[in-house]
Amino acid sequence: MVTRSLMPGETYFTVIKEKAFGTGFFDDACKEFYLRRLLHCQNAFHVQLHAYLLMEKELFLVFTPSTPSGFDSFVRFLNDSYSRYYLIRFARRVFAWQNEPPVCRILGDNLTLDCQKFVERHVLDFNSESHPGEYGYSSYCANAFTYKPIFLKRHRAVRQFINIDTNGLQRYRNFIARPFREEYHLLLRNRFLCGKSLLQHKPSFKLENNRSLANIQDNSTIKSHH
Repeated sequence: MVTRSLMPGETYFTVIKEKAFGTGFFDDACKEFYLRRLLHCQNAFHVQLHAYLLMEKELFLVFTPSTPSGFDSFVRFLNDSYSRYYLIRFARRVFAWQNEPPVCRILGDNLTLDCQKFVERHVLDFNSESHPGEYGYSSYCANAFTYKPIFLKRHRAVRQFINIDTNGLQRYRNFIARPFREEYHLLLRNRFLCGKSLLQHKPSFKLENNRSLANIQDNSTIKSHH
């Protein structure tokens, strides 16, 4: 097996999906088990977690690794721990989650903000919750209501966004509350969830010359990434 190398200090998005014929999370206790290890063990694998969302069939993470292979080792640890937990609790051996999930490198602070927004408001778009804070397995409350979130390290882009005025956390909550333009949201979803880079050599040029995305600036932070 070829070991994948990520760029230390760069920020990535990943979606960890259940394996074919997998079980995902059976109930909230399963999510709680996985979440505790996700939050408490990240430092041991040299991973900084910025945002997360645990759903029944998939997990979203925004993170920055400080070593080339630490993230994949971290995911294998999480998945192996969960498989052992499932065996003990249900007397059934399963390998619920995919190892080495697709990752998408996030280029630029503006896109990092939009990526985190994509993660933390996902429950509004695909669940029954009317507010992202109603969902207990998301980083939203930690990022939106506390100045120093426990177990998360705010990305530089988020810190700058919050610190721009005295009502920074309210500014962040308002930012998450505003939905993306439909075309832009579909672009993010299609690229992120497949692990494909959204922006390549000249990101602002590619976005500005895509007619279907001509007005994305109204409801997203992307304007330029020079």
